[in-house]
Amino acid sequence: MRVILAHADEPLAPHDLWWAWHADPLTLGGLLVAAVVYQRGRSSNRAAEAWRPRCFGAGLVALAVALLSPVDALGGVLASAHMVQHLLLTLVAAPLLAMSAPGGTLLRGSPDVVRQAILRWRRRRGLAAGVHALRHPVPAWLLHVGALWAWHAGVLYDAALENPVIHAAEHGTFLVTGVLFWRTVVGVRAARVPAGLGVLLLFGMSMSSALLSLLLVFARTPWYSGYATTTQVWGLEPLADQQLAGAIMWVPAGIVYVVAALALLVAWIRGTEDGGTPPPLRSTGPVPASRPGGITAGGAPAASR
Repeated sequence: MRVILAHADEPLAPHDLWWAWHADPLTLGGLLVAAVVYQRGRSSNRAAEAWRPRCFGAGLVALAVALLSPVDALGGVLASAHMVQHLLLTLVAAPLLAMSAPGGTLLRGSPDVVRQAILRWRRRRGLAAGVHALRHPVPAWLLHVGALWAWHAGVLYDAALENPVIHAAEHGTFLVTGVLFWRTVVGVRAARVPAGLGVLLLFGMSMSSALLSLLLVFARTPWYSGYATTTQVWGLEPLADQQLAGAIMWVPAGIVYVVAALALLVAWIRGTEDGGTPPPLRSTGPVPASRPGGITAGGAPAASR
């Protein structure tokens, strides 16, 4: 199979699309290492829910499609394809990885020297406090919104098209801030916020995304000089390509945020109708059986309803 590297000197033509696989050894190697380490960690602990490994695997597949498939190469010539790539990172891979909660499994599967280094790093108070602050829903939301707007500004966007290192930093920022954000909404029970607050966070994210997409759609001039000559190969003017990118951000991204918000809202309403705490989206463990007299199987008093 012939491999065409993304962002080559010659614009990608339609007849070369299906051959334009990005054989980046760092990206491919990183995905393979993550899969092996995760499987190794999972083999030492089979108590986790079966759906979490599936989410992790699907997240890695989404990353491979975004970073190694022809989507990456096409993103170098069309803003609309680049937008698809961004949505794969932020709206597919990030929530799947957040739901998989892979931290503990990856730590167990890491070599001893790596595991001990991570544990020592976690014990440092300053670093631990900083990581804890980033996991708070408000900073996580602000970081993800900030990344979304900053990387779609003309200067940074064009720099990412021209420089592979900056392009990798763009993708890494989208993925990391996306995982931090989605972790507060659909992560494990200890990490996520109440359903009502999750709905508000998703609503705010959808509004921010919609505003940026509207600016792209209704712009009178193209924002990105990097696509000034490449879009014609695909029969599009730069402004039309940018407007298509804005529409892709507006509609598919909006649907994802709305569906996620509705799922949280349903969980919230059901919990309110039951007169108790809204149930999580997915159970993180078995609930102790209650015995007569309000005593659980473990001997602790059962919570009153």
